[in-house]
Amino acid sequence: MDAERKARIADLVVTAQPVWDESRDGGVLQVFLNEIGCHGVDAVMVTSQVVGCSLGEAKTMFISAACRAAELAFHNSVLESLEPCES
Repeated sequence: MDAERKARIADLVVTAQPVWDESRDGGVLQVFLNEIGCHGVDAVMVTSQVVGCSLGEAKTMFISAACRAAELAFHNSVLESLEPCES
């Protein structure tokens, strides 16, 4: 990860931490991150650091949030395209 991205993630963690501290709700955190334009891998990384969980747990929190329906649809379409073809 380059220095610019590390700095951006660190700034987003500082910005998002009060939202998590107040709500302790992954959905609320994802709505906040979505509203400030934090998406995809960056949102997962921020979630992991703010919540203090693994990247896998953060990905689940990210992908299961109602406000991330478009990301979930994309994720599912990619996974479906990776499934082996049946003959």
